Amino acid sequence: MLKKIFLGMGVLGLCFVLGSGQGLADEIVLVNGNILTGAIEKLEGGKLTLKTDYSQPVEIEIAKIKKITTNRPIDLYLVSGEALKGKIATVEGGKIAVETTPGQPSRTVELTKVAGMVTPPKVPPKWRGNIALGASMQTGNTERKGASVGAEAIWKSEADRFTGRFLWNYAEDKDDITARNAYGLLKYDHFFSKQVYGYLALEAYNDEFKNWRLRYVVGPGVGYQFWDDEVKFLLFEGGLAYSYEDLYEGQNKDYLAARLAADFRYKFGKYLSVGDQLVIYPSLEYGGEYTLRNEAYILSPVGAGWNLKLSNIWDRNSEPPPGIEKDDFLWILALQYAF
Repeated sequence: MLKKIFLGMGVLGLCFVLGSGQGLADEIVLVNGNILTGAIEKLEGGKLTLKTDYSQPVEIEIAKIKKITTNRPIDLYLVSGEALKGKIATVEGGKIAVETTPGQPSRTVELTKVAGMVTPPKVPPKWRGNIALGASMQTGNTERKGASVGAEAIWKSEADRFTGRFLWNYAEDKDDITARNAYGLLKYDHFFSKQVYGYLALEAYNDEFKNWRLRYVVGPGVGYQFWDDEVKFLLFEGGLAYSYEDLYEGQNKDYLAARLAADFRYKFGKYLSVGDQLVIYPSLEYGGEYTLRNEAYILSPVGAGWNLKLSNIWDRNSEPPPGIEKDDFLWILALQYAF
């Protein structure tokens, strides 16, 4: 007798569990009349993913869905950026009713205005960067003035990253030009994992005071991304490069070099950021020769996307042409706008 009682209780418990599971299942009714049940995993790119117990996750185009019903609260993310949470049910006119608070009137939204369900929608990649303007003027015993324009733009998706940088600098003293140079970088990165990537980089220089009409360095390599978030950024790169120097005076020069690079940024709270970008090209054909460029900076926000930026740029050529110094140091105080 006791055995029968326990057996009966087990059967009732099993029925309760199965009944509860079915009651909590999300239900999707298609325009062709088919009914699917399971758990909504996500809504992304115009497709809803439904996890079921009887097959692999099913992707359903929103246009083919007639009705959605859930007996559990789920997260909804609207295209406006607003987030809602509650049980949902399709009502007339292609809209869904969201019961955000039990016993209160439901919130009605158009299904086409829903960007994501359960998980937040992926934010499409977009360009970000900055433009910096610097200027200086000194009058009296010395008539000196200078200007600089710099820019950086970066586009990044899960697998790819494009980087562009530019800097133009000019200075004169009593109408005599004392500095006029330009620097540019174009780089493409393809990520094989979240941290390892391959790259192709092109850097170009123009500086008549270094006897460079045009110097460009191009080549592939690999990199490792240690950090990449709103607070910290760190990567190291290594590869090969072909260097060509078109000189104002003397014989042009080309050679094969290695490329070693690092990029570091760190944000201290809301009011101070520091960074350093280093690249070294050791020659593989002329032993002991190398060129180096290092840009270190301090950044402090002043409001509305504007920042005050103090930079120090160190350029070094271990074997410059006769009459040219090995090292150049440039200080720039600029107003920078970030976008």
